[in-house]
Amino acid sequence: MRPLRVFLCHASQDKPTVWKLHRYLKQHGIKPWLDQEDLLPGEDWEVEIPKALFASDVILVCLSKNSVNKEGFVQKEITFALDKAMEKPEGTIFIIPVKLEDCEIPRRLTRYQWVDLSRAEGRKRLLMGLNKRVTELGPDVSPVILDDTRKTTAPKISKPETKKPEEQIVSVPVKEEAKEEPKKEIQAKPFTKFLNPSSLSPNEKSTLDPNVGRVSNPTESLAPKKRQARSLTYGFWGIALLVLIFGGFGLNYLINNLPISIATVSFPKGTITVFTNTPQLIKNITPTPTLGIGSTMIGEKGETLVYVPAGEFTMGSYNGEPDEKPVHTVYLDAFWIDQTEVTNKQYQACVDAGTCEPPSSTSSYTHPSYYENPEFDNYPVIHVNWDKANRYCEVWIGGDLPTEAQWEKAARGTDQRTYPWGEGINCDKANYNGGCVGDTSPVGNYESGKSPFNAYDMAGNVGELINDYYQSDYYTLLGGNASNPFGPDSGQYRVLRGGSWFYVDSNARSADRYGYDPSYTYSFIGFRCSRSP
Repeated sequence: MRPLRVFLCHASQDKPTVWKLHRYLKQHGIKPWLDQEDLLPGEDWEVEIPKALFASDVILVCLSKNSVNKEGFVQKEITFALDKAMEKPEGTIFIIPVKLEDCEIPRRLTRYQWVDLSRAEGRKRLLMGLNKRVTELGPDVSPVILDDTRKTTAPKISKPETKKPEEQIVSVPVKEEAKEEPKKEIQAKPFTKFLNPSSLSPNEKSTLDPNVGRVSNPTESLAPKKRQARSLTYGFWGIALLVLIFGGFGLNYLINNLPISIATVSFPKGTITVFTNTPQLIKNITPTPTLGIGSTMIGEKGETLVYVPAGEFTMGSYNGEPDEKPVHTVYLDAFWIDQTEVTNKQYQACVDAGTCEPPSSTSSYTHPSYYENPEFDNYPVIHVNWDKANRYCEVWIGGDLPTEAQWEKAARGTDQRTYPWGEGINCDKANYNGGCVGDTSPVGNYESGKSPFNAYDMAGNVGELINDYYQSDYYTLLGGNASNPFGPDSGQYRVLRGGSWFYVDSNARSADRYGYDPSYTYSFIGFRCSRSP
């Protein structure tokens, strides 16, 4: 038999209190997981923490005034716990909110009965709830020891504070500033995927042939004979008359028989008559279209893309998490990006064609029938992992998942705005924090929340999968300005951007970034594609 596995989700400021809870659970036959206790020196926390979370039988969400009011990764941990709870049978005890002190319960956790450890009977009630979970798991799990086994003279345990890396995907402690490491030279990886020209439908360009037929005066010189002055004069005028007569017949023949057409083209400064050696009359001269902000195109599969011109923009933020620093300048070549997140209907077409694999679940957070339901055709596809999303973009669309730099530029423009629309956030601009809709919403639903390049839902609705591997200090290693960066060459996690309907407002910021296990699927994660022109 094995002990009950419990994951302790908490804020770093509550570490002393959580240590006491950790010791108490161990004394009652439970195996609690705590980062400072269970992470060994040299272990990769990016691997071990998600492993522990998803191997746990119960997640205790330790709540205090510190954790309830703190933005960032504490809220993300709660989100991942709630999403995992959705996979459990109805009525299963999996998440237990634990009040370490008098505080409000976050709205997202109010559906679960909480326990208050500041009350005398609090710990006993917690053990009763955990023991009920044991009965749900079956005889392979050891029962919780309900009797109090604590020693009256228990030694005081003092644990040193350990700094945790700041880029946790699912982590117990709040992110802290990482130690500065020596800068390394990173050569930007070229963006190797190119748009299939057949997907474009530009206006046909008419060309003018500058070569025109000309009728010139004869170049043969007349060799006059030595005659009298009067005869010479008559001869000269006679020849001139013949040239005019026969030249007129010749010009008339050319005009009526040679394939010469005439077109009149109007310009601001006048009208030009153009000769061309083609028999068709040029009726319209259309200038080559100039792409810029506001330009759109329709792809081969019917998707709408918006154009992001080449140029520099400012990436990162000094007002966010440590992995968003330092702020740096990035140059990007021009590219196209989907105006909306990929929808259920668009993805289903790829599945029906045998190119893509179906999502891992057909339900959303509140809708049992979501995917393949016509009612939700225009909603973002979810429960698709990184490999499935990448295959859709590469094989089905002929593009890519966007790079991290491409996504951020398309989201915030070039004026360093916090959100796609500027500053401040509310439910009129984005679907976020669980309180606006409580699930996904139709794509393109927030007209006032568009980005400077007219892309929808770059903040909220669903988090968006990115091509790049995640590395917390990647901005530091870039060492300054960059040109078309493609992210690290390898890594354990991929980047996730844009917050979601479940995440808090700080996660909807355009500069917010975090690592994500590419094998996982959730009800709040989707994607969009990009292409090079």
